[in-house]
Amino acid sequence: MTQSCPISFLKTDENVARLNAGLTTILISVYVFTEVKWIIFILMYEFLIKGIFLQEKLSIFTLFSKNILKIFKVSPKIVDAGPKIFAARLGFIFTMFIFGVYLAGMEKISDVLAGILGFFAGLEAIFGFCIACKIYPLLKFS
Repeated sequence: MTQSCPISFLKTDENVARLNAGLTTILISVYVFTEVKWIIFILMYEFLIKGIFLQEKLSIFTLFSKNILKIFKVSPKIVDAGPKIFAARLGFIFTMFIFGVYLAGMEKISDVLAGILGFFAGLEAIFGFCIACKIYPLLKFS
């Protein structure tokens, strides 16, 4: 399959995305392994801001990640933002679903779903492998 580049004309820093995914993995771990269930709202906010409103500058994770990368003098790795935006949109839907299942009294199922999200975020953080980014080019957008 051939994909044309860029998929979108927005750009983002891959290093920031990976650190953001690491933060997501940490918060998901807190959600699953503690009673601090309200932490899912932070993830919902992050995914909403980055995926729906496209306001990366309002993202707490992004601000934190950019500062960490600046401190360690890591050069940006600029990539197409389209797949990352799509991933954030899926993350928003997924966190809403996790929260809804939790509210319905199915805490164990909520934890399993959160674990799946954490696994995918971990793949991005550790290996730079974004599942949603692999799906994105396969979809036909009008």
